[in-house]
Amino acid sequence: MIGNLLFGLILELIPEKIRKVLGIILIIIGSILTLLIAILYLVAGPADSTGGLGIVIFAMMVILSFSIGFKMTFYE
Repeated sequence: MIGNLLFGLILELIPEKIRKVLGIILIIIGSILTLLIAILYLVAGPADSTGGLGIVIFAMMVILSFSIGFKMTFYE
């Protein structure tokens, strides 16, 4: 609740054009990280449990990057 209010306030301070560009950049970063996760999973995922933990951490970064990117791009 407070985090949503704070996030909305920060987004209001950023001009709309810059916000859209930053959102698109974050979506592109999320796509690149998704490709890295796929490569890491194919190389080190099934080998041992520590490889899977790294993939989970990368997946959390990708989800965060996508969600913030979409929020910044399509924020009204």
